Amino acid sequence: MKEIKILCVYDGYITKDIMSGMKELEKFGAHITMINDDQIKNVGNVTNRMLLLEQKGIAEAPTCRTLLENCSDKEILVVHCTSINKEILEACSKLQAVVVLRGGIENVDSSELAKRQIPLMNASLRSADAVSDAAVGMMIAENKNIARSHHYMKEGRWVKSYINQRYIRNMNKCTVGLIGYGAIGSRVAKKLKGFESQILVYDPFVSKEQIEKDGVKVVELDQLLETSDFVSVHLRLSDKTKKFMGKREFAQMKKTAYFINTARAGLVDTEALTDALKNREIGGAAIDVFDQEPLPKGHPYLNLENVTLTSHLAGTSSDTPVVSVEIGVQKLKDYLTRMAEEDNEED
Repeated sequence: MKEIKILCVYDGYITKDIMSGMKELEKFGAHITMINDDQIKNVGNVTNRMLLLEQKGIAEAPTCRTLLENCSDKEILVVHCTSINKEILEACSKLQAVVVLRGGIENVDSSELAKRQIPLMNASLRSADAVSDAAVGMMIAENKNIARSHHYMKEGRWVKSYINQRYIRNMNKCTVGLIGYGAIGSRVAKKLKGFESQILVYDPFVSKEQIEKDGVKVVELDQLLETSDFVSVHLRLSDKTKKFMGKREFAQMKKTAYFINTARAGLVDTEALTDALKNREIGGAAIDVFDQEPLPKGHPYLNLENVTLTSHLAGTSSDTPVVSVEIGVQKLKDYLTRMAEEDNEED
């Protein structure tokens, strides 16, 4: 079996010990080299880098010099949040494939990869369970005033009546509208079935047949917005989905409905959502992702009574880094197996 050189870049989230799981690929003829991206030292660095990539693009993210110095003879690159930009690609004369150990691929110059016909693999399912758990939890927290009650009790206040008092609902009496039905949205639907909620789905990128096989109802966006008690967004951020939820969409929602965002801040027009909450055009919101992180002092969200805020925690789980590597290993096993089979056919 021909040896293939794989360079793995670990960081403060997918650590050296966790990345060492890639050594399983040595059984498939791989030679594994591991290096550190010392610019990404902790989870905070990861979320900052992700926000930078989403808002300003890969050109604004720094090149990992250690990667640049070690990539020239490597055939496969494996990274987490480290950038694989044009500078890196131009230094890789033997590159055959790229693996990104996260759901998004914003840290890779995918158009340049496509020009070079180099396949890109990612760990699209790595945080699907963590984020879907959080989405359901945030629905319940906002509806049942869990975070608000906790906050008041820490202040010594015993509060029994809230601004949503007349429309606090049992989940089995609620209709939940899911915008997006990929790895996360579909898991949210599965978990909500345990609460006996009615589930509506709008996803222009997934076929109706594929969605309906899970026993949920596919509707147009307008119907979802007008009839749902919760609207939870689970789209990938792109030019087509930027500010997908804006003034028009919030105006269509019920005045008692809650908006949930555990996906990407860029999917939402923040000013429009702020106005909708302030003017009580919707019942409330639960938000995990923001245009500015950390959320700055004086941000209008902080003065609203009808919002639950978390500090970009939805994907946080001690299982996620390990799962990321496991997914990457499996994808590379499949890739190396196919390459070996093709080599045998040529022989």
